[in-house]
Amino acid sequence: MKLNKRVLLSLCLSVLSTTSFAEQKNNSQAVFNDAYQNYLNAVNIGKNVRQAAEQAYTLGKIVYGENSDNTANLAINYAKSINGYGKQWIEKRFSLYQQAYTILVNNHGKQSPETIDALVGMASFSPSAQKADYYLDQVIAIANIQNKPKFLADMQLEAATILANKFSHKKYHEAKNYLEKADEYYQANLPKNSVEQIKADFLMASFAEGRKRYDQAIERLNRVVKVFDENLSYDHSAELSAHSRLIGLYEKQGKSDEATKHCIAIAKMVPWKESQEQTPLYRVNPKYPTNKARFRKDGKVVMEFEVDESGFVKNPRVLSSEGGVAFEKSAVEALSQWRYAPKFAHGKAVAAISKVQLDFKVNR
Repeated sequence: MKLNKRVLLSLCLSVLSTTSFAEQKNNSQAVFNDAYQNYLNAVNIGKNVRQAAEQAYTLGKIVYGENSDNTANLAINYAKSINGYGKQWIEKRFSLYQQAYTILVNNHGKQSPETIDALVGMASFSPSAQKADYYLDQVIAIANIQNKPKFLADMQLEAATILANKFSHKKYHEAKNYLEKADEYYQANLPKNSVEQIKADFLMASFAEGRKRYDQAIERLNRVVKVFDENLSYDHSAELSAHSRLIGLYEKQGKSDEATKHCIAIAKMVPWKESQEQTPLYRVNPKYPTNKARFRKDGKVVMEFEVDESGFVKNPRVLSSEGGVAFEKSAVEALSQWRYAPKFAHGKAVAAISKVQLDFKVNR
């Protein structure tokens, strides 16, 4: 059988075209694989994660297409990698989660567990409290279908955390309801030193403090401290936060002696820095002198003081000031009520000198 030259040329071009397409596809896959590995490496070292995630997402769309689960998951990775909280980045994160959600709903249906990460992301970065609550309702509905009590409790805690942190003024009761259900499950089924119970204790303490039920908040935070004291041999940011919040709660109740042990605990965890202004663990804002506020006068007071072995402020004295004696008096009165972590030297708390500047400014 003979082929004419035109047919033969057409076949050759077809083969070349197919080969070229296959090579191009293989090259795209290889480039994506390298980009995704760069993303994993960036996550591992905690550096340039957003840039690597964006590149992997962009290349992944080319390799897998606009409607693939892989593309949805790459969009979620990209959204999670963004640390910025300006309006631009909040909108970007919401958009990425929304893209992922649309893909996953089309591929798996609205009640599929595959959509949960995207729903939680949309709730976290929704501009509307009502929308956030709507997305979280869907999360809880999906979790209910799974018939996994621990998973449901985890989603309830997630929902409570998002609503409490971002929309507490509008969704307080919804957040509290979710939290109480999750906490009830954790207390009945998980050990006190579980990560989930610690998170629930922190949030329960926040709700109690918000209602000025300081004893309840203190009980929860002391549980957290006890967990770290009894189970872990290293310091943790959660332990530091619990001690710090306990100081504020005890001071609000006028129980300065109870706050002292937490000041000392923090002092053991955080080294004293001679060269910079120390951060107070509890502070009372100075009162703006009435006569100065009336005439919209600003002021500034720089003071030196001693932090004693228990973290109390002693002997505050004015080094310099601007605006007059009224500002100085107010600054000294406020500073005298502050608490600090004392300096530790050779394994024991000692007195040390520190400085602070208080600025008085009228909003114009």
